[in-house]
Amino acid sequence: MNLWDLIISRKEDIYRATIEHIQLSLIALLIAIVISIPTGLLLTRFPKFASPVIGIASLFQTIPSLALLGFMIPILGIGKLPAIVALTVYALLPILRNTYTGIMNVEKPIKEAGIGMGMTSMQVMLKVELPLALSVIMAGIRTATVMLIGVATLASLVGAGGLGDLIFRGISTVNTELILAGTIPSALLALLFDFILGRMEKAVTPKGIRPNGKKTSRLVKRLEIGLGSIIVIAVIAAIILQSNPSGSDSVVVGGKNFTEQDILTHMIASLIESKTDLRVVRKPFLGGSDITHNALIKGDLDIYPEYTGTGWTSVLKQQPLGGDPDITYQKVKAAYEQNFNVTWLNPIGFNNTYTFAMKRERAEQAGIETFTDLAKKSRKYILGATHEFLERPDGYKGVQQAYGIKFKETKGLDPGLTYTAVKDGTTDVNDAYSTDGRIKAFDLKVLKDDKQFFPPYFAVPIIRMDTLKAHPELEEVLNLLAGKIDDSQMSALNGKVDLEGLQPRDVAEQWLKDAGLIE
Repeated sequence: MNLWDLIISRKEDIYRATIEHIQLSLIALLIAIVISIPTGLLLTRFPKFASPVIGIASLFQTIPSLALLGFMIPILGIGKLPAIVALTVYALLPILRNTYTGIMNVEKPIKEAGIGMGMTSMQVMLKVELPLALSVIMAGIRTATVMLIGVATLASLVGAGGLGDLIFRGISTVNTELILAGTIPSALLALLFDFILGRMEKAVTPKGIRPNGKKTSRLVKRLEIGLGSIIVIAVIAAIILQSNPSGSDSVVVGGKNFTEQDILTHMIASLIESKTDLRVVRKPFLGGSDITHNALIKGDLDIYPEYTGTGWTSVLKQQPLGGDPDITYQKVKAAYEQNFNVTWLNPIGFNNTYTFAMKRERAEQAGIETFTDLAKKSRKYILGATHEFLERPDGYKGVQQAYGIKFKETKGLDPGLTYTAVKDGTTDVNDAYSTDGRIKAFDLKVLKDDKQFFPPYFAVPIIRMDTLKAHPELEEVLNLLAGKIDDSQMSALNGKVDLEGLQPRDVAEQWLKDAGLIE
């Protein structure tokens, strides 16, 4: 599928993501303007405080944008709020600094002339300094706008939507056209808003200080200001409409940032929509286990698919349990109900456990069949794994202790890229999900966990108990999935997205239809 065909087929997704992107950027920009300009003006009257205040704003600017979003999650949860707060923080410095600099650079004789005419300090600021500094202030706003539109692509990592959704999905599935479908609108938005703000700058800047000295007609000036105002009003109206959906009964269904979770999220959401009168808000592709778990606990999510091994070892920090997988399920269910007021419904059927994979030809040449075999030769190899796997106690850290594995180098990669890296020879080994369709398609060899380190990872819908109390019908509806999908079926569904390029929602809903669960 070429770029144009993809744009046509996903025009609704691109439109939705673009609107969300504009909303996030402009809300953050407006808040930053309301904070920065008055603060900058105030600092011109108390200049001894200027250096420390601007220094604090500069300090926030040095924090990586992804880290800043991460800091917001434990405090504000997921969604638009943490994204807007983080973006606002990033926009403060250019506006604040330009406001202060613009006012302070107004020539002293001009200020004194105003005072000589009997103006108060406030009148000098508003009638003399501010008009003369307006071009500098607008330059700061333009810089902040372009920066915000670029950084806002990261907002999708905390469930805020925007064009980053398309970009990160494209990265995960190694789909260049999908990456471009998110990147091109983002770049065009930056250019468009910079142009509009540039025209507004010219319209409001006094004639005498314009670079070309040309007078803008009153009609053109009004049109330029009006155009900017219409855009702002339209965005605010769209925000109000979207933030007040019809109907009070709704549930939020989310998932982690890899293909299988994307499919399961849509499967759960579409099943609820079909079998109940509830309005479903979908928040797929949120991030790792910590993000989805915290979102559920804080109430930003009502339901998401989790894995028994992940809940037991990564969330509850317990040692893996051997023997019957149902023991892990029963223990994790009881612990979640007691500690988090969250319950686990019936398992969907498949066990998506962690494993290691290598190119089949290379593994066979090296005589590597098991994790123990790999441990003996691991110092020659590079591991490409997800950032989460590298940090989880039931991931690389635990495997190191159990097997004594020590790779020559480890590379943290997006989940989708770990397979491509092994296939292309960029890395030698990857952390694989046993139900991933790319294992067979890329002719990778799954190594045997001969010490049975990894616990069972049966997929299960988990739900807040207060949500279940409010909507008890959800238990019966979601348990319709119980035991319906085995390992090979889930692998095939993943392959339809990762290898055939189908959309996760389409794959999920087609399976539901084939299973007779929806019409």
